[in-house]
Amino acid sequence: MRIRCFFLIKILSLFLIVIYVINSLIPKQNDDFSFHNFDNRDGYKEPIIPNIVHYIILGNISINFITFLSMASVLKVHRPETIYIHCDYRPIENKYWKLLKSLSHKNNVVLYPKRLYRPEQVFGQPLSSVYHATDVARIMIMREYGGIYLDTDIIVLKPLHTFLRYEMVVSWPTNDNFGTQVLIGHKDARFLKLWLEGYRRYRPRMWYYNAGQYPTEVILYSAPHLVHRVTDQLGTQNLLKELYNSSDWTEWKRYYALHLLSRHPPAPQNLDEYSIRFYDKAFGEIARWVLFDLSPTLETDSEPSKWKFD
Repeated sequence: MRIRCFFLIKILSLFLIVIYVINSLIPKQNDDFSFHNFDNRDGYKEPIIPNIVHYIILGNISINFITFLSMASVLKVHRPETIYIHCDYRPIENKYWKLLKSLSHKNNVVLYPKRLYRPEQVFGQPLSSVYHATDVARIMIMREYGGIYLDTDIIVLKPLHTFLRYEMVVSWPTNDNFGTQVLIGHKDARFLKLWLEGYRRYRPRMWYYNAGQYPTEVILYSAPHLVHRVTDQLGTQNLLKELYNSSDWTEWKRYYALHLLSRHPPAPQNLDEYSIRFYDKAFGEIARWVLFDLSPTLETDSEPSKWKFD
């Protein structure tokens, strides 16, 4: 009897040791581990990037229609665990913020405004604008948390889970700099460290040098293996003509995301959930799909608008 018990205990111990070893070999989303020789072409078989989304909004926050549309697309299409809004002021309780809160609650997604102190300098050098402050904050947030970073005028059209298996994913169109509007990466991604180090050569008068030109020309051209490159389907290339001049651009359906370039002409500046019903360009079709075709749909028969929950 004693021999049998001893044998069973030994078998159980060996089984637990095997489970521990196997578990230790699988990278966890928040583990600190080396990406030496990591294959960013095929990626890992399991997600290694946390399923969280980051936005940055500096200054007084009153969620506008475009930001609302972006966040609604994330909540409906991708459904992360958490959406962090990194901000230096708490969002104003306007109608769009209330709609986002109710939608996030329905879809079991945490919508969390997180205090962000605007970066004033980088490596002892004063930052010349709020845009450069956002550029630096973007890298720092990704290095702290990992996950998915989106500009507030990015609209998500397909779930992004397939990209969570890589060290770092960038939208890098052919013959162009990579786009900073969509970033998907592990917090320990090698590219993020090198990108931030590039700010030791900060050029305050050059709009996109440290954000896009330097990391593309100096880092990615010589070490493309540091990232998983997506040439067009993350939609950061210039699509102004397709979005705002065309009424029959159906190619949008093959994209994972699109940069709306909402501050650039001819993008309309005064649309809302009512007038978008009558906007006859491709952007109007896309916005209507997000708001009125995907469940829950937005009801605009009365003021204020509300979601139609089943």
